[in-house]
Amino acid sequence: MNRSIPTQATVRAPSLRTALSLAVAGLVLAAATGCGRSEAETAQAPATPEVLTVQAKPADAAYDLSLPARAQAGESAALYARATGFVSERKVELGDKVGAGQVLATISAPEIDQAVREARAVLAQTTADEELAKINFQRAQQLIGTGAVSKEYFSDRKGTFDVAVAARNAAQARLTSALERQSFTAVRAPFAGVVVARNIERGDRVVGDSATATVPMFEVAVLDPLRVVVDVPQNVSLQIQNGLQAEVTFPELPGQVFKAEVARSARALSRDAGVMRTELRLPNPDGRIPAGMVGSARLHLPRAAAAVVLPVSTVVQRAAGTQIATVTQGSTLAYRDVTLGRNLGNEIEVLTGIAPGDTVVLAPNALLADGNKVSAKALPPPAKKS
Repeated sequence: MNRSIPTQATVRAPSLRTALSLAVAGLVLAAATGCGRSEAETAQAPATPEVLTVQAKPADAAYDLSLPARAQAGESAALYARATGFVSERKVELGDKVGAGQVLATISAPEIDQAVREARAVLAQTTADEELAKINFQRAQQLIGTGAVSKEYFSDRKGTFDVAVAARNAAQARLTSALERQSFTAVRAPFAGVVVARNIERGDRVVGDSATATVPMFEVAVLDPLRVVVDVPQNVSLQIQNGLQAEVTFPELPGQVFKAEVARSARALSRDAGVMRTELRLPNPDGRIPAGMVGSARLHLPRAAAAVVLPVSTVVQRAAGTQIATVTQGSTLAYRDVTLGRNLGNEIEVLTGIAPGDTVVLAPNALLADGNKVSAKALPPPAKKS
């Protein structure tokens, strides 16, 4: 049996091919490793961050402040009965215009009428007594000089006359009081206005000066001008002055703006809400605006201090407090402490820390720190609507 024995060359051939394959694989791996390291180093290279910026603009010298408002009667009075009796006549109806002193209703009070008659009779009697006492006193005064009467007689006549005078004065006072009570049987309007409430009918019994009366007979109100009541917050309370112009609107009267002005203010802040009650004077010559309507008052306020206006997104809260990021001339980021004013919706007032013209960063990244170099890009203006 003839078997072939492998020679040394035959044995080494596979080993050589294996070595070449390993060498090629090593070169490929080395090349791939070198390429990956280069890309990683390129990715790790620091790049200057780009930020959107806006220019701080000065706020207007005056601004508008809108507050909830309620229209109230310029003057109002609730009329209660001062005399006890029955309503004999009601002369006005709800919504009627009345003049000052006009009789609204009449109360029938026989007891008061009787008291007036009695007071008149007493006054007449005391007046007659006074006249008689006066005559006797004058006669005694003439006789005392001649010695025809004693001093005791004169003193007695003088005392009688003085008592008669006092009695007549008391009777006159009682009659005046009775007449005043009788005048209360006519319920009169205290001023010119409109009857806004009527709670009695003819024949109703009313009790005068009752401490338990809760419902008035009538309510009379002045509807021109109206009082518009607003509550002004503390941060603008010092800017409220009499004569300050305002505009009032009501949702029930769309598109209509009514001119008003500040008439008075409390000059004190409430303890619970920290607001100052302020009243506006609103002319209402045609009576279109009823008392009690709720609307909005826009006050034209002078600015108390210079300020700038910036988008709300420029303000950030950091560990150091409320700050805004700015870009200096050297393209360096710098955070500044600021004091904020009113929030205007999309914009906010900045009272201190930022000057007009400063370059301010919009929505700064939380990773940005003081001293970072940045590439500032101005926010493009909004596109105009065609």
